[in-house]
Amino acid sequence: MNTEEFCEAIAKQQEEWNSKEFNSFFKYFSDNKKVIESIFKKQKIRFTQPRALNDPLEFNPTFLFNDPGKAYQAYDLDGIQLPTIELFYRVQIIESQINHYGILSLTKIPDSFDMWSQYSNGHRGFVIEFKPDFFKHPSMKSAEGKEYQVRKVEYVEDYSISLDEIADASGHFSADSIHNELFYKKTSRWKYENEYRMVRPLTDCPEYILPTTRYVFTDVEVYLFSFDIECIAQIILGANMSVENKKIISQFCENHGIPYSQVFLFRDYEDRFGKPTALFILLVAELRDKGNILISKPQLFCSDTIKLGHQNTLKIKDIKELPYYEGYSEIVGDLYEKLLRTGRS
Repeated sequence: MNTEEFCEAIAKQQEEWNSKEFNSFFKYFSDNKKVIESIFKKQKIRFTQPRALNDPLEFNPTFLFNDPGKAYQAYDLDGIQLPTIELFYRVQIIESQINHYGILSLTKIPDSFDMWSQYSNGHRGFVIEFKPDFFKHPSMKSAEGKEYQVRKVEYVEDYSISLDEIADASGHFSADSIHNELFYKKTSRWKYENEYRMVRPLTDCPEYILPTTRYVFTDVEVYLFSFDIECIAQIILGANMSVENKKIISQFCENHGIPYSQVFLFRDYEDRFGKPTALFILLVAELRDKGNILISKPQLFCSDTIKLGHQNTLKIKDIKELPYYEGYSEIVGDLYEKLLRTGRS
């Protein structure tokens, strides 16, 4: 296959990949040692509390009132400042509701350059592909067998709640109405993430201790929930993942019969969002040079298709025939000697 044919084949494959829709759910992870250990040694995964998430706007909507003048009026009793209606309800409706729950944030987009950069520490981490029905597995249910649905997040331009609209005839607010407004809505700036969420009470975690305080609290501790490897469809290795972490994860996958893939970045193609640099996710088992892939440094996985299309080997009889030998003879000579010693080419 010549260079032109090779590039045409890559372009066709990329067009098919960019239009592909996934039924599975994907979760981005960093290369933090504690994360690697919890997932691949303990089979535990974090459900994150709302106040430990990375969006300061989330769970902090604008409250709308029919009478805003009254809602934002503060009160003074014997020189003591008491909160406004807005602040009182913000504490009672939001803070009192959200801190007992953890969120598993998922997506159906495994090839987002931005999410690999943001949530996987600059493409050094990994992605777990969960099976479409993973939430039905016993490890994802409560001790009583309650199933938690995975729901799609709604992205809105106006992140606000009209308390008058969600209150019942008695002026009270149901937990379901509050949860729908708080846990499954985000501002449209995050729309590219195509997020889905599984929300479960922190009481499902054996290490969780229910606070006894009568007052509102904020909990940002890390709570890990056990999950079964049967929930996993595959593991995807980031383009910048270290050789050490690739060894740990690939060995885990081999031991448990889990497929695993490697991300390749092609700078001269656009991704599904029309932005520069496309991500290819290729099964390691199908790669011709599987062994070298797992021991190769990250730079190998960021390339241009034109480079791959022109790759060939020309036999030479003397090191001086190298076009870059002149002016760099000492460096080239050292490199050649090192390769001779290691037996690699």
